Amino acid sequence: MISGEIPLWLVDGDDRIAFVNDAAIRILGYDSDAELLGRPSHDTVHWKHPNGSPYPAEDCPITHATRRGEAIRMERDWWVRKDGSMVPISIHCVQMEIDGRMGTAMTFHDLTASVQAEDERRRHEISRARLVEVSASRARIAAAADETRKRIERDLHDGIQQSLVSLGLGLRAALATVPPQLSELEGELSRILERLTSALDEVREIARGIHPAILSEGGLEPALRVLARRSAVPVELDLRAKRRLPQPIEVAAYYVVSEALTNVAKYAQASVVNVELDTHDAILQLAIHDDGIGGADATQGSGLVGLSDRIEAAGGTFTVSSQPGDGTHIRAEIPLSTETQATDVDAPRLEITRPT
Repeated sequence: MISGEIPLWLVDGDDRIAFVNDAAIRILGYDSDAELLGRPSHDTVHWKHPNGSPYPAEDCPITHATRRGEAIRMERDWWVRKDGSMVPISIHCVQMEIDGRMGTAMTFHDLTASVQAEDERRRHEISRARLVEVSASRARIAAAADETRKRIERDLHDGIQQSLVSLGLGLRAALATVPPQLSELEGELSRILERLTSALDEVREIARGIHPAILSEGGLEPALRVLARRSAVPVELDLRAKRRLPQPIEVAAYYVVSEALTNVAKYAQASVVNVELDTHDAILQLAIHDDGIGGADATQGSGLVGLSDRIEAAGGTFTVSSQPGDGTHIRAEIPLSTETQATDVDAPRLEITRPT
């Protein structure tokens, strides 16, 4: 009964196959025992490595154990099928008298299923490790870009902005000393001051676009309120996250809202935009939807694609739904770090901000 279920292989003292049962014949891909009986065991099923290189009999631990009359157990080995393919096996060899001489009885088990499962697990682990590394790399790139924006914003504020402010103050002081009879000079200085003020406003706007100081200083909620006030389309804010969030999360959420409001103003033909922000189960939930014409394609252009990359780099998800005639709906979810999870401390407030 056992010999019909467990692959069994008997080798005589000359290392020739003396018996092989049906289970072993099937595993090795032969049609009958007639193809195997009397053949050298090693040269029939153990003559090459899995990489195809030769496996000399003198290097084979099974052959050595057989010649010494010792038992041997191997948890993983590879035998050669009739068609030349390899089959992974576990094998147990014990000494046994065959035709009056000492030979070897071998029982073995096909490990194909477990090897395939192991390979699949290894591929999954490699893929997961690569995904983790890609995510970490994207997060590092996003963080480096944010730090660069902050540095440029600081450089603009501490450098050219301060220079323009000082120049403007000096010009105002000079303008105050112009005698009334030099009205033309006064007018010219006034026009220069206006252009200087306009240039300063442009620099401030550029600095805010690169990295808004209010986001670093006040957090996400006041920064979103500023975005809403500047929006060309009325914005309804429903902000429920009242605590400061981790900086990468605040930056990511800010730029999602900023890009969304820009797109609405340019393309949506909407009358209102709803922005909802909440935290639940250690996840920041951001939803933006408008009542415009819809039809936005998230795969076209770099804006939404870049936002998706930023959110995914933070370990979150980013989805866009924009059916024609149904407006555009953007949803982003970002996990919060366990050290700085946000907590809802105030009752939610709904407010409508009209463009200024």
